[in-house]
Amino acid sequence: MSDPTVQKVLITGGAGFVGSQLAHHLHEQGHPVILLDSMAFGHLDNLIVAGQTFGRLVVEDIRTPLPKLVALMEGVHTVFHFAAVAALPVCQSNPSLAYDINVSGTSNILEAARLAKVKRIIFASTSAIYEATPMDPSRSTFREDDPVAPNLAYSMTKDAAEKLCQAYSTNYGMDIIVVRFFNIYGPHQDFKRLSPPFTSYLATELAHNRTPTLFNSSTTALRDYVYSADLISLLSTMFKKTDKHYDAEIFNACSGEGHSAPEIFEMMNEYSGKTVEPCYGEPEKFWSKYPELVQEPYPLDPKRIAKEVYKMSLGDPAKTYKEFGWKAKTGMKEGLSEIWKYTLENT
Repeated sequence: MSDPTVQKVLITGGAGFVGSQLAHHLHEQGHPVILLDSMAFGHLDNLIVAGQTFGRLVVEDIRTPLPKLVALMEGVHTVFHFAAVAALPVCQSNPSLAYDINVSGTSNILEAARLAKVKRIIFASTSAIYEATPMDPSRSTFREDDPVAPNLAYSMTKDAAEKLCQAYSTNYGMDIIVVRFFNIYGPHQDFKRLSPPFTSYLATELAHNRTPTLFNSSTTALRDYVYSADLISLLSTMFKKTDKHYDAEIFNACSGEGHSAPEIFEMMNEYSGKTVEPCYGEPEKFWSKYPELVQEPYPLDPKRIAKEVYKMSLGDPAKTYKEFGWKAKTGMKEGLSEIWKYTLENT
């Protein structure tokens, strides 16, 4: 007799940073896992842990013809939809691609899941969606019910994808959870891309005895960081909570605590055992590696880039804790030490 607690799972973006770690976690718990990834941003080395592979990798695009996706989802209980173009300057410099993958691709996944009778979809959205939301003067964190009106390409695509999730839940009665990821960090994060994640970038530069460039010198511009293992714990809890139907309800994946760029640099500097002084670049030139964004006669407003650099982004974790009993447990120092160890082992 089959175990009713063992459920087949499909993860889009399964060879990516979060998708691969979730896949390994669920695989270890005995769940059959399909990892769907075009490998445009995924990495095969994410799919090997302690010399062992896990799950079934299917190299395919989420925009692939619907019948293929429906066939892949046969017997799948939960779809975790993580596949996306996520780097902000990449989306801003190629908005057509961003909308094609992040919006049309999401529509394709939702429709395939509907036709395949998937029981639940867990969709990865982003805290960037709050980028133009005025902060309530009575608090310093963003809540899920705050009005959002993003204006950069990446966050606009995620806003549109959230609305698609809401439409499928409203019109078809599908069980969907929307999770707004804040700054997720940890080992295995893609530091090779043109605009690498901040924590992994620092570790890589220091490990190679190079001087990191910081574009944010403010100690009051704080970001909310969540260690990857803590996020996996939340996603796993959402997967297991089957006693309730979710109508595309939104939950923040955040800690509620903030850290500045200079503070994080000093912590990483300490772990490295070095006494490096960072180089500070002009915030307006943060995306200078993308020349198409500054082409005349209509360059991206330098003030908008600086605003993104100095953005204050803290989330309120209360709703997520109330619903799932989850809190981010890993402190920033502990998380950075793990990144430093991983970087030294893989440099």
